[in-house]
Parts: sequence; structure tokens; C-alpha cells
Amino acid sequence: MLSYFVVILLSIALVGTVSFYISYKTMADRAESAGLQLVRQIENNMDNDFHSKRNLLLAPYNDQAYIDGINRYADMSDQEKFLFRQRIGDLYLKSFNVTPIRDFLRFQIYYGDGELLSSSDARKPWTPSQVRNSEWFRSTVAKDGEAFFSGFIPQEANEPSEVAAYASSIMIRDFSNPDRFIVVRTEYRSSLFRSIGQNDDLSLNSRIVILDEDNRLVYESGNESKSIAESELLERAVGREGKFWINVGGEEMLASFTSSGYSNWKAVLVTPRVEIFGALDKIKTTVIFTAIIAFVFTFMISVLFGQRITRPILNLYKTVNRIKRGDFSLRVKIDRNDEIGRIGMNFNAMQDELQTLIETKYLNQIKLQEVELAMLYSQINPHFLYNTLDSIRAMSDYYKVEEISVMAQSLADMFRYNTKNKDEIVTLQEELDQIDSYIKIQSIRFEGKIECGIQIDEALYGTPLLKMTLQPLVENAVFHGIERKRGKGMITISASKERSRIRLSIKDDGVGISEKRLAEIRDKLKPPAQQLIEPSAEREIGIGIVNVYSRYAIRFGDRFDFTIDSKKGSGTEITLVFPPFETESDAKSESST
Repeated sequence: MLSYFVVILLSIALVGTVSFYISYKTMADRAESAGLQLVRQIENNMDNDFHSKRNLLLAPYNDQAYIDGINRYADMSDQEKFLFRQRIGDLYLKSFNVTPIRDFLRFQIYYGDGELLSSSDARKPWTPSQVRNSEWFRSTVAKDGEAFFSGFIPQEANEPSEVAAYASSIMIRDFSNPDRFIVVRTEYRSSLFRSIGQNDDLSLNSRIVILDEDNRLVYESGNESKSIAESELLERAVGREGKFWINVGGEEMLASFTSSGYSNWKAVLVTPRVEIFGALDKIKTTVIFTAIIAFVFTFMISVLFGQRITRPILNLYKTVNRIKRGDFSLRVKIDRNDEIGRIGMNFNAMQDELQTLIETKYLNQIKLQEVELAMLYSQINPHFLYNTLDSIRAMSDYYKVEEISVMAQSLADMFRYNTKNKDEIVTLQEELDQIDSYIKIQSIRFEGKIECGIQIDEALYGTPLLKMTLQPLVENAVFHGIERKRGKGMITISASKERSRIRLSIKDDGVGISEKRLAEIRDKLKPPAQQLIEPSAEREIGIGIVNVYSRYAIRFGDRFDFTIDSKKGSGTEITLVFPPFETESDAKSESST
């Protein structure tokens, strides 16, 4: 009972811990992934808006007269300058009023020396020196025609910067006259960022933070900008995109950010941890209470039903011990109909069957010996078989039936080769003689459809081989390659010496093997220790091929190579590459050494 109690306790604790960890990890990964997706969407929306605003700033490029006016402005008379300033101011007023921009605040147009050419409101102008030395003006000129976006930076201490959230500016010039240009600057409220936050399905307490390319705070949703500005967020939001956990005002938050490739600004989404894992914390509390209740309930069950389960098992154990001592007279008493009662019934039945088997064992042994003796008497004497085949050949010669004579003689030669030659190692010549007899029989069977060619140097005829190497492979070529082919077929047996190894090849021009089937055959040709060939598999790939492969693999191991190459409709080639067999003299010299 104590062990059962401890196992249940550990199981509940382990399952609860693992479940909580997996849930925590899954929710954290999903929250981080969702955060990155949201900030990417925010960045995309912001880039689209910035791009459209940048297009508005390029209005002078639509009319060459404005570009010409920029080139000639320094040389114009006062009246001409007045008219040019009025015309270019009207151009931008039309641009920003034809399609109203919700967060547009004002624009100013400055000449390259800092002179104010036009403004959309009556705001006190900066001096040319202030303009030229301002950070935004220098950065805009450095962009060389690209739009520059920045958080609003006031030029004077008493300037009402709170009404503007950010500004964009661009340099307009004739590329053929780069020294004369104007800079157009527009200021915007924070309406864009507020609308982004409202349209992107953020959680209740999540906050959007916008940073410029120098990681300065431009905008933050909510009313806690000071805490964000003083946190480590501004220092850690470095790189193209990322995510990390920060502490803001004593609260842990997940920060996900991505950097815009267009404006180099960063969009940051800050989500409180409680909003991510709040549901998980509730689940954890519920699981703990459920585990305590389950633990108490399990303990009560173990106390109430423990003895009821263990008592009949103990009685069964005592009966097993009596059987172990050889007493088969006692049976288990059955007084219940549950699982333990059925175990007792099956045990009694097993005991009866075991007793019957013991009593009939010797009778079965005697019957088995009688069957084996009868099988021994029924075996055919090989000499009787040879004499019968010789008689068939003599009769065919007498009646002049050459095909019967050839088949009988070839079959007799094959039987003599298999039964009389007890050596495991034979010569290549002996194997070729066996193949010659086999091909004669098959050629008669298939009416000359099968031909066999030999491409072997005479010096290799004495090469040692394992007995029955060629016949299974040639038989496989006949039945799986040539027999299924229309027309005649050729089987080519070749042998050559490659360095210190012998290369033996059996090739046919039969129907070939499909790529899928070839892969299955190669997969089944494993080292003998790993082979588990089912009868159906033997019929499919031929037990002879497996036998040849296994015998050579056992003898030579890694020094033996066995390959099957085939293509549907182009025949099959089986190649064996193995080292020479050791002769008796080699073995004796090696042992003496």
C-alpha cells in the first residue's frame, strides 16, 4: 500500500510538472511568434504610410518648371523669388489638401542656405543658421534625395513640440545641378500610431512603442511613457528584429520588435506577462487542487480494496508453489466471478492440460520415432535415380529422340554434380560445366529461346568458387528475365581479375526490374545476422540469390561486394567481387608463420 501510495504521488507530480512545462513552453513560443507577427504588420502599415507621404514630398518633380526655378532661385529678382515661393507653396498646399492626411500638421520649405521659402502656418520661423545647423536638416541632406524620418526635435526650449509626434523631410534638386536644392519638411501628429494600435487586435494592456533610427522614443501608447523610456528596452532593441523579456515598473513584460528597412524605425510591442500566462496560472491552480483531491481519493481506494485484491492472489501463489513441488492434485478454489476468479479458472484449466501433456509425452515421442523411420525407408537411393536417367537416355538413343537424350544426360550430370561432389569449394570450370547442362535443358524447354555466352579468360577457369554459385543466379536470370521476354534472350557470364580480387558477372537482356522493386531487393540483401526472410520474400527475390550472397558474406565479410543493377526493359546484371580463396598450401604457410 505504501509503494502504491508513493507511485501515485510521484505520477501525479510528474504528469502535472511535465504538462505545465509543455503548456508554458507552448504558450511562450506562441506569444513570441504572435508578437513578432504583430510588429511586422505594424511595421508594414507604418512603411506604407511613410511611403505615401514621401511621394507627396516629390510633387515638384512632376513639373520641370519647379526644378528650373530651384536652379535659378539664387539669380532671380525679388519679384521672381516672391512668385516662385508662392507657386511652390501653393503646390504643396494642394498636394496635402486634395487627399487629406489625418495626422498632417504643417510643412515648411527651405532653400539650400536655410532660407524659409514657404510655410503652411504662421509659426515663428527659424533663422537660416538654425536651419543649416539643425540635426534634421543635415541628416536630410546626407540622405541625398531619400526621405528622412525623425521624432520631433524642438529647436527652442519654448517651442510647443507636444503637438507634433514626428517629421519627414526630403531634398529636392536637379541631378545635373546638385549644389542648388530645396528641403521640404512636414510635421505630423501621432494619429498614425494610435490607429495602428487600434486596428491590430492588441490585448488590453499591450503597448506599442515606436523608436527612430537612433533608438529614441517617438511614440508610446498608454500613459506610462516614462517607465518605458527609463527601462532597458531602448538599449536591447538592437538589430533587424528580436524578442526579449524586460522589467517595466516591477512588472515582467515581453518585448517584440522589428526594424523597418525603409525608414530604419523600430516598431516594438510590449505585452505584460500576466496577459500571456494568466490562463495558464489558473490552470496550474486548478490542476494542483485536482491532484490533491485525486490523491486523497486514491488513498481511500487503496485502503478499502487492497486486501480484497491481495488475498486471492496469495491463495493462487500458494497453489503455484504446490505445483512447483510436483503436486497436481490441488486446485484453486473459485468463489468469485471477477478478473481474479477468471484467472483461477484458467489456472485450473492450465493445470489439467499440463497434467494431460505430461501423461501423453512419451506416447508422442514413440509415434514421432515411427514417422521418422518410415520417412527413412521411403527415401530414394541416388544410384537408382542415376540408373533410371541412364535408362531414359539409352531408350531415347535407341528411338533416336535427341532432345530427350540431351535432357536426361544433362539432368543426370547435374544430379551427380550436386550429390557426388562433397567439397564446398569447386573450380570455375566445374561450375561452368554445371551451367552448360542447365542451359541445355532450358534451351530445349523454351525451344532455343535462351542462349548463353561465356567471356572468361582461360587462365581463370581454375579459379576457386563456392559450390552452386552460378546456377542459382543463372536460374534467376532465366525465370525472372528471359522467360518473360518476347523473343530470344542472352545470358552472359564473364569473369576478370581486378588487382587482387576476382570479378564475376551474370548479365541478361531480359525484361529488367523497376526502380521500386530493385530498391526492395537491395534492402533485403543484408548481412546474414540481420536477415529475416519470410517465405513470401523468398519467392519474390529468389532464395538462391540470398543463399549465394550469405555464403560469400560469411566467408569474406567486408572484402566481398555484391551488386544488382537493372533497368526496366534493359535487363539485369549481378556482380560478385571477392578475394581469391586460400589454398591448403597458403593456409599451412600462414599457420607456420
